[in-house]
Amino acid sequence: MTDEKLGMDTTVGSYAFVGCIPKKSATIVQRLIKRGMIVIGKSNLTEFCGLKNPSMPPGWSAVGGQCQSPYVSRHIEKRKLHWELSAPGGSSTGSAVAVASGFSTLAIGTDTIGSLITPANRAALYALKPTAGVVPMDGIFNLSKTFDAVGGMAKSAKDLVALMDAMMVPTNREEHTRSPHRSFKIKPDFGSLRIGICEPTIWKVWRKSGRINADAERFMTQKYDMIVQSMIEMGVDVVYPVELPNQSSLTIDGKNCFEPVVYSEFKDCLAEFIRDFRVTKMHSLAEIINFNLDHPELCLPPTCPDQNDLMAALQSSTKREEVNAARQHLQTAGGPEGLDFIFATKQLDLIVAPGDAPLSTLAAAAGYPTAACPLSALKLNGQPFGITLASRPHTEHTLLHFLTAYENIFPPRALPMPLSSVPLQDPNPEPLPDQPIIDLILHEWDTRRFSCSADALADWLNARWRKSGYELSAETVCEVLRSNGRIAFRGLGDDAEGAFSR
Repeated sequence: MTDEKLGMDTTVGSYAFVGCIPKKSATIVQRLIKRGMIVIGKSNLTEFCGLKNPSMPPGWSAVGGQCQSPYVSRHIEKRKLHWELSAPGGSSTGSAVAVASGFSTLAIGTDTIGSLITPANRAALYALKPTAGVVPMDGIFNLSKTFDAVGGMAKSAKDLVALMDAMMVPTNREEHTRSPHRSFKIKPDFGSLRIGICEPTIWKVWRKSGRINADAERFMTQKYDMIVQSMIEMGVDVVYPVELPNQSSLTIDGKNCFEPVVYSEFKDCLAEFIRDFRVTKMHSLAEIINFNLDHPELCLPPTCPDQNDLMAALQSSTKREEVNAARQHLQTAGGPEGLDFIFATKQLDLIVAPGDAPLSTLAAAAGYPTAACPLSALKLNGQPFGITLASRPHTEHTLLHFLTAYENIFPPRALPMPLSSVPLQDPNPEPLPDQPIIDLILHEWDTRRFSCSADALADWLNARWRKSGYELSAETVCEVLRSNGRIAFRGLGDDAEGAFSR
């Protein structure tokens, strides 16, 4: 929530909260402003943090519409399924997209089960979700007191260190607030960290997700293996591979344990959230559901035609004993019998896994901190992918140690195309070349490596044609490639094979 003076609605993506006025800014907002942060805006999120409709696209809300990745948004225009070519992830979608697009330097967002880590991984960002309960959650919409935490995102690990310092240490004005352990320093190398690394094919998440093809999976695995081998060659204390519990360990009799806990706690969390408004037309979950039904053209469009999750939460009749049993099972399976067991038996400081592997699910079950850092970007569609980390509770400094060392040692993160490189509508466009030249362009593109860069191909062709005086602009080459079904970008490719650097 933000104070009325800041001029921004607090809607959670729902028209039901448009025009509502909070009593004050959330504690975390006050804390950051006190430390000098300038709040420039709020970002779009998956409506109700995703708890509206199970098939709702990540990053979509009734108020904000569909939030698109600056890396892969062009595929949405081709009417291809949003998540098959990598949605930007959610529910803290807009936070990640805003930073990756260059609209802000830093962003914060909430995370229940990967809601911060997933969009950060798909935007080539550094991110950290702290231990549950460390950062105050009052004035913040959340699904679950057990699993939710507010964390930060940045394009640089060094910026993330500064943000987490500001977020996690109380100000002098905050009474009765215990200061957590603070040792957030920028590290040039991995030092004495003992790092457990999972195999890249763990749980086979990539293949089952349908988001990428076999070639892309091999590319992701190759990049992941390169990081592992590089760390081993540097002499980093690595344990590889580390085996994690199967996701079935987080179920009871095959039933999802997160669902009853979230449905039960959501109603209480929503009631607290509504009480933090000074002016509101909504007073209960039932009123929100009825508002959506009364305004289907706004709240239930074809993108999200129903509100089954909200209905399920309202109608949830799971007994308190069953909810407590599910919560206890998750905390035990994720903690003492899961991550704690691995940390102890392997004497690890942290665990590393592919970004799309559900390490963050295990950590969320236990309430442990997680982090994300960028790895590379696919040639197929420019989608970034990264790695996820987890550590013991209250060891955020360990994760930040890894992130700052990683940033210092490994290549820079992938960048989307700079806006300045996107061709503007030319009133006198260069005509497309004759068919023999088009055939030559396509032949050279298909048989040589240009890292998806139309500029690189244009430079190469024009160098060959220099004596003849014939020349083609990069805009024309890009148009020829795209109109003939090739994936081409403006800008010059780098070693990330499809990522771009300014």
